[in-house]
Amino acid sequence: MSNSFARPAIQARSIKTQKKLMDALEGLLRKKDFDAISVPDLAAEAGVAVGTVYRRFENKEALIPLLFELWKARSALQMETAAVEADEVACADLRQLLRKQMRAAYRFICEQAHILRAVHLQGRLRPQLIGEDWKQLWQDALAGNRAFLELVRDKVRQPDLDRAAEMMIYIANTALVEKALFNEDGPGYVVSAAGDAFADEIADIVFGYLSLSPA
Repeated sequence: MSNSFARPAIQARSIKTQKKLMDALEGLLRKKDFDAISVPDLAAEAGVAVGTVYRRFENKEALIPLLFELWKARSALQMETAAVEADEVACADLRQLLRKQMRAAYRFICEQAHILRAVHLQGRLRPQLIGEDWKQLWQDALAGNRAFLELVRDKVRQPDLDRAAEMMIYIANTALVEKALFNEDGPGYVVSAAGDAFADEIADIVFGYLSLSPA
């Protein structure tokens, strides 16, 4: 993704410095929010001079597109790891299959919440940093869900699989992301279920929707 805020890392030394800064940023994000991190904080965590940060990046916000690329790469790896063979999907119990998928997705979101929280919030406060790339992620997820529903077509009572895929993504991602990122600061505060139990509840909601005949 093109990024006018960061200067190209061409030399091996510059690439190494960029990695040190990204590793340092990820470490800091596990302890506090992006807005609470200063450039001196980042430099100290990475073991470099403040001037080194500014030689590589115009400001700390220039790191957001790189964080987004990191999120995309890890998301792609998680999806590849969690993929289920078509013949296994076709013969599996739909409710249990959905629970397995939701558990894996929720665990991943929780593990990567420090990155997603920064990208999620900063990408909305400063949309120019990420642009339209979010939409492609959702389109890819939509295509994956649509393909999944086709494999379990005989277990789904919703006639419109395109709409069902859209609703499945919306229900699951809204609930999982909101709970993982803003648990105590949003509607998730009133939900006592946590971890796999919470993921199972969301899976059951999706299962109910997919199993329900339209009025």
